Amino acid sequence: MVALAVAQLNAHAQAWKPEKNIEMLIGLSAGSSQDRTGRMLQKVWQDTKAVNASVNVVNRPGGSGQVALTVLAQRAGDAHTLYVVSPTFLTSYINGLGTFQFTDFTPLALLGRQYLAVAVRPESAVKSARDLMEHLKRDPHTFSMGINGAGGTLHIVAGLLVKAVGGDPKKARITAFNGGELMTAGIGGHVDAIVTVASNIQPHVESGKLAMLAVTAPKRLAGALVSVPTFKEQGVDLILQNWAGLFGTKGITRQQIAFWDGAIAASVATPAWQAFMESNQWEPAYMNSVDYRRFLQGEDKRLRAALVDLGMAKQ
Repeated sequence: MVALAVAQLNAHAQAWKPEKNIEMLIGLSAGSSQDRTGRMLQKVWQDTKAVNASVNVVNRPGGSGQVALTVLAQRAGDAHTLYVVSPTFLTSYINGLGTFQFTDFTPLALLGRQYLAVAVRPESAVKSARDLMEHLKRDPHTFSMGINGAGGTLHIVAGLLVKAVGGDPKKARITAFNGGELMTAGIGGHVDAIVTVASNIQPHVESGKLAMLAVTAPKRLAGALVSVPTFKEQGVDLILQNWAGLFGTKGITRQQIAFWDGAIAASVATPAWQAFMESNQWEPAYMNSVDYRRFLQGEDKRLRAALVDLGMAKQ
């Protein structure tokens, strides 16, 4: 009995909890998928008291996330700084656009998976994925596609579409935009098509400003996007997922990681988080810090192989 009490006392002494405000860094501008993810976590933490400190979401767009990652790197050992991450973090290093690898930080959690889509203006002559491939086949290097951030999964989708018709992805007109600039370019007709997260496009489809051609999912998505066909059902063998995760700084302690494991696990189980995932067409895919690190090792190899195949890998 005494031994149990001593063990509990020691465990309590070793526990960690935030000692100051939490800063959650976002590498894209307000309104982006990463931004919405961070702000939803902020809301859940504040509503449920899962994190006993104020949480500030700070947007540091630029350099495909490199601006925010530089801040994260400068705060090594500080468990009060977090970063909402996407596959672009991995691909930026592989294609030479970034200087950081996932081993430079502490992976904390995989939060969920999303799928991507291609959209055009409603008046475009391109009405389906089949039309898109026909246009690309005729002119793979002048048909323009806009993406968020160079070198990520959006870039891979655009590159695979060009390669599928015999074009050279390195010669394709693929333009990278930051945050909301992509939607402005798509709606304004500054590019022929855009590639981004399907849920980001949906509001503009509902307002009649964009038309979605296809999603990169293995089957049709549910809810508001159920009417959008997949690439696969239109004869294009293209399935690719996006995902969101959370990183901490390098060098944080096991106790600090354990705190974030508990806080995040509790958060993704809340009705509010589950409703957020459903409304944004996410698939539940939570992984804790140990499983997420293992996932990143496999994902790094998979994305590297895709970028090598497209001639875009430099590292």
